[in-house]
Amino acid sequence: MSVQRTPDRRGTDQDNEAIQWEEDLKPFTRLPREKPVERRQRVPSWVPGLISIALVAVACSMAVNFVNRSQGALNRAFAPSTATSISISPTPTDEFPPTATPFMAATETPLPQPTIDGALTGGITVGGKVRVFDTGNGLNFRRGPSRNAALIKKLPDGETLEVMGGPTQADNFIWWQLKDSAGVVGWGVQTYLQATQ
Repeated sequence: MSVQRTPDRRGTDQDNEAIQWEEDLKPFTRLPREKPVERRQRVPSWVPGLISIALVAVACSMAVNFVNRSQGALNRAFAPSTATSISISPTPTDEFPPTATPFMAATETPLPQPTIDGALTGGITVGGKVRVFDTGNGLNFRRGPSRNAALIKKLPDGETLEVMGGPTQADNFIWWQLKDSAGVVGWGVQTYLQATQ
């Protein structure tokens, strides 16, 4: 097969007819091509996460709606069963007339006074004498057996007092009613007293 070619493409119509285009181009009807490059747009990494969160939110809202709609049925299904009441009628028996119970009138019994063990009183007795310890602070002489009672005066160390009453427990102390040499009566804590002749 011979092909006549012209040196340039600007030939006449006659030259173009002389070229057998079909025969010449037959082997090139299918030109080799490069594989087309697929241009994919990269998906940002946050898009799948956002889709996952949206799906989870939808699933949770559907579950909540289902539970809310079926709440009544669930309550009925899991409600404790009510017990059936059984009434028992008493059987007739012989009736006896009531007997009189003797009435015991309440008597006024004095309450027992708390006693303090003799060992705890340190030998102090009512009618006896006590002396204020030599503590350097003296003894607070009060109007009543309490740390909150009014302070009459402060008795000096070594003063001798007469025991008028007691013992009484108050404010975690044992108190004695005392009379000083001037005849003033008050209360003092046993911790600062010592029995004397």
